[in-house]
Amino acid sequence: MTGLLKRIQRWWRKAFWTPTTEEITAVYKNWPQNERWQVIRQRFLWQRLHLWLWLALFCLLTFTLRNIYDFFFPLQELAKLPLRTQALAINFAMLLILLGCFALHKTKFGHQHPGLLFLGSSWSISLAPQLFATIKGFALPDTLGWTLLFLSQATFMPVRWTLHLLSQVGVLVYYFGINTALGLRTSLPERPEIYNVTFILYLFWFCTICDVSVYLYDRLQCSEFQARQELEIAEAKYRSIFENAVEGIFQSTSDGRYITANPALARIYGYSKPEEVTTNLTDIEHQLYVDPHRRAEFVRLIAENGSVSKFESQIYRRDGSVVWISEKAYAVRDTQGKLLYYEGLIEDITQRKQIEEALQEQLNFLQVLIDTIPTPVYYKNTQGLFLGCNTAFAACLGLSKEQIVGKSAYDLAPKDLADQYYQADMVLLAQQKVQSFESSIIYADRTQHDVIFYKAAFSKADGTLCGLVGVILDISERKRTEEALRVFFHAVSHDLRNPVLGTLMVLKNLLNSEGVGEQGSMGIPVSRSILQRMVQSSDRQLNLINSLMEAHVGEVQGLVLQRQPIQLHTVVADAIADLEPMLAENQAILTNLVTADLPLVNADSTQLWRVFSNLIVNAIKHNPPGLQLTINATQKEDNIYCTVTDNGIGISPQQSQRLFDLYYRSGNIRNSVSLGLGLYLCKQIINAHGGEIGVETASETGAAFWFTLPILKVLQESIL
Repeated sequence: MTGLLKRIQRWWRKAFWTPTTEEITAVYKNWPQNERWQVIRQRFLWQRLHLWLWLALFCLLTFTLRNIYDFFFPLQELAKLPLRTQALAINFAMLLILLGCFALHKTKFGHQHPGLLFLGSSWSISLAPQLFATIKGFALPDTLGWTLLFLSQATFMPVRWTLHLLSQVGVLVYYFGINTALGLRTSLPERPEIYNVTFILYLFWFCTICDVSVYLYDRLQCSEFQARQELEIAEAKYRSIFENAVEGIFQSTSDGRYITANPALARIYGYSKPEEVTTNLTDIEHQLYVDPHRRAEFVRLIAENGSVSKFESQIYRRDGSVVWISEKAYAVRDTQGKLLYYEGLIEDITQRKQIEEALQEQLNFLQVLIDTIPTPVYYKNTQGLFLGCNTAFAACLGLSKEQIVGKSAYDLAPKDLADQYYQADMVLLAQQKVQSFESSIIYADRTQHDVIFYKAAFSKADGTLCGLVGVILDISERKRTEEALRVFFHAVSHDLRNPVLGTLMVLKNLLNSEGVGEQGSMGIPVSRSILQRMVQSSDRQLNLINSLMEAHVGEVQGLVLQRQPIQLHTVVADAIADLEPMLAENQAILTNLVTADLPLVNADSTQLWRVFSNLIVNAIKHNPPGLQLTINATQKEDNIYCTVTDNGIGISPQQSQRLFDLYYRSGNIRNSVSLGLGLYLCKQIINAHGGEIGVETASETGAAFWFTLPILKVLQESIL
């Protein structure tokens, strides 16, 4: 009995088949939308045609049994029925046709062309009595048979209304067309006409109602199919998003249980499958959060705002490790406002937190670093608002960092100074180069300090301009020192140099007077030798004063060179000629190896004369009489390499390291009150020309001073 019921159930499901999701997917997966529905509808027609054939078979059997019963036991109600004697033959003929349709239904032809099988079976049943009636010579208005046929087809196969229309038109064309053409009448004496208005109206409206119902049902099924298709596509997309999302997707109840979880959430929590999350995490408050109060805070925020965003917490993973997550969730409620569950996204932000902590450590280190710098440092955005500063900057303004951040220069300085700062900032941001300029700033003690601003623009990694950073160097002390030095130069020039010049002029006039002899005359008890020593002493004092002024002017303002193309051998010859008396006095022998075929140099001849003179004089002063000196110059690549060598007592390595320092004096200078400025000035002059200077020493074999000068060709190429 159970097996029979199951077979009936399978037959019923097969007979009343409706496409499942899997069947629809299998059918329309590779088909366009319209063709998919055609395939579904054809499959539906084929299934329902099978059911209709069974129904028609059972219906025909009942009428066949009636006719068999009438054959043995005549029924009064069938006495006037046309074709009463041929009824059994007609029924058997239709039974054979139905059996043939059953056979074709299971074939490949039946699967591929259920519409043709529908028309064939319908016309076979409806036209069989008509053919017998035509053979007998009358028209048969089979109202009952047509009604049962058209109604059963519309009920059991409510698709493709055109097939139903063709089925109906075929029968009606035969009835009205063939019978009219043959001139046949009905077998009813009281109503022999084929054309009857009531009969025609009945058939018209009955067929119309059947066809319209089929059409409407067909359209309804098509709309349902399309809606189901769209729903399936949407569900497939949602499922794909749900399964492949990088963020964890969840649904949880108000009592702390997970309802659903996607694979990403399982990975974040350390599980291999989403089902393990919903199974194991039944108490989110205590099982998940490191701080159990975070769940209560989560629920409170959703209750107040309806949702939460960037809700960051530390959680335990399955293996006990701790990670950071960020939650974004909202409450899902029913139409009455009752809470159903929480739904949202979870992102693993552990790496981001680690990066933020590392960045914060770097920022703290940088802040400590700039706070340690005693020079004021600040930085602004592109709108000119302070983003931050160091302690020195805040101290010089007498404000806290909180009082400075977010303010502009107009909030912290007088308008005239703020205008200068703002204009300079705008120029820097437009040019995006390093900027330096002198200005002033009002300190916390309300005093105005002279300062130099060093500023530069800074940008993001993508090149977007962010703002500028500035350093303030207080030069008030330097300004005061420069003023004091200016006063010092004035004093040296006027208070020391002028009196020495006056004394020197008087002494020279006395010495050149004709009346002055060895023992003196003109009432002045001073001998000529004494006057000569006084002149020499005054010359040395004047030289010292001039050297001192030149050294300090060069240190502060730099040397100003009057360059021109010159032949080096002429400068050397002039220097030697001017020093002939000193060379003769010290019995020094000087050999000049500088030739006239050397390339030109672009130099200041006066300053180079001083270099050669200082080097020669320096060698004579540091060595006993009878010194031998050699001056030479050769071309080496793009430079002239000059040397001044001697065979004197030499220079120790310790002394050579400080020879060119300001005010350095060697301990073996004979009869000199020199300040040690000669070699220092030589270095300043050679460096100003773009060359280098140095000394080579060998113990007890003399000293060799050297320096280089760029030749004129190199200078011209660099200018071009």
